Amino acid sequence: MSRAVIKYPHMTEKAMDDLDFDNKLQFMVDSAASKPEVADAVAAQFDVEVVDVTTQVTPGGDKKAVVELSEDDDADEVASRIGVF
Repeated sequence: MSRAVIKYPHMTEKAMDDLDFDNKLQFMVDSAASKPEVADAVAAQFDVEVVDVTTQVTPGGDKKAVVELSEDDDADEVASRIGVF
């Protein structure tokens, strides 16, 4: 792949609520990345099973992806491994 799909984890108060209560992680991603590309990149990079991906373009023009993990994978553990807290 010639470009990085995932730029960096996105952690805000809302992202922490998603992490704690909904088993979801948020990432800033390449603006040209599709949902399947984001799902594949997260699954490959963090060794997890992705259930769903939603994306939105922020007012600043960046693309944010909310990635829901399977019940077998713990978003808190993944966040801890990537060093977000």
